[in-house]
Amino acid sequence: MESPAQEVPEEGAVMDVRAALHRIARPRLTGSEGAHQVTDEVRGSLATLGYDVQEHAFQFNPAFGRFALSAVGLVYSVGAFAAATFLYGARPYPAIILLLLVLALAGVIAMFGRPLLDGSRFGRREGTNLLALPRGRRPKYLVVAHRDSKSQPVPLSFRGPAIAFALLAWLALFVLALASIAQPVAPGLALAVGVIGVIAGLILLFCWVENNSPGALDNATGVVALLGLAAREHEAGDVAFLVTDAEELGLAGARAIAGRLPVVIGAINLDGLDDEGAFWIIERFGWPRKRGLAPHLAAAMLRAADDLGLDARRRDVPFGIMLDHIPLVQGGTPAISVLRGGLRSLRRVHRPEDDLDHLRGDGIAPTIRLVARALELLRAQEPAAAGVR
Repeated sequence: MESPAQEVPEEGAVMDVRAALHRIARPRLTGSEGAHQVTDEVRGSLATLGYDVQEHAFQFNPAFGRFALSAVGLVYSVGAFAAATFLYGARPYPAIILLLLVLALAGVIAMFGRPLLDGSRFGRREGTNLLALPRGRRPKYLVVAHRDSKSQPVPLSFRGPAIAFALLAWLALFVLALASIAQPVAPGLALAVGVIGVIAGLILLFCWVENNSPGALDNATGVVALLGLAAREHEAGDVAFLVTDAEELGLAGARAIAGRLPVVIGAINLDGLDDEGAFWIIERFGWPRKRGLAPHLAAAMLRAADDLGLDARRRDVPFGIMLDHIPLVQGGTPAISVLRGGLRSLRRVHRPEDDLDHLRGDGIAPTIRLVARALELLRAQEPAAAGVR
């Protein structure tokens, strides 16, 4: 294991990981004073290293990212309670209509909420992506990390299971409603399923976004690792660095810049690098699970991990998790995300406990070595890798 005192070579100097984390790890929801301070810090660090730092401003409405899941949770909780009440009273048809209405409203919020809000003239906010390019050189690779943070009353580890239980409870209530047309179901069964659905919906209701987390793990670690790689790779001249904004508000920054990035062989997104645990090379997303396949990047990362004796595992995007590499892939850039940690990590993400009292920074140095080694391997096979575009 890396000790907190270990430092990362920076072209003859050293990188004080702990000090770098202290400069980044503060509440910094997009648009807040903390966000402006961290933006200045990151911009200055990249400029000092000799990169041409471009600012790509974008406008979006933060209401979707802050309250969409809560709105879905509210609609779902009310609908599940009412549907279970109808089934308890042996009234299947109102229950079926109500469940279909809940599904339709949740779908409308999920599919049309963001474009409708972003298209409105009210409540818009400006975010800024930072793109650091090697001066006078065309980049072939892109390293990405988001710099904003958020807090939520409910830990991230609860969100995915709550969504899963809400879907299962809705399906169970719908099946019970159809079955009760022929013969009324046991009232106790309908009530039990309804209670499960209401609890899941209430968990989602309490997923609104605030600005009370220092975001040490998520994602000061990714930003510091990116800066370490920028120091290590600046002589190579073929790596650009993208520091996105508003990732915690629906991946707004990555969505805004995804179609305007330089054409590169691949992008590696760094998001949450805990002190302990396996490295996760996260790739495919959506349905079917063929979207986001980037075998050249995943293979290079896994081989690099093997070379360095690190535990790295390849997997799909976990259910209920949003990562910046998703919009990059949708915009035409092969990309993966790299995380480190486990369930204990998820329990403090988006919580005030995600601070430097619970993080040493031990995951940063091995991440820098891992990505740097993967870049070496990719460079050795560039003609083959270039063929993926």
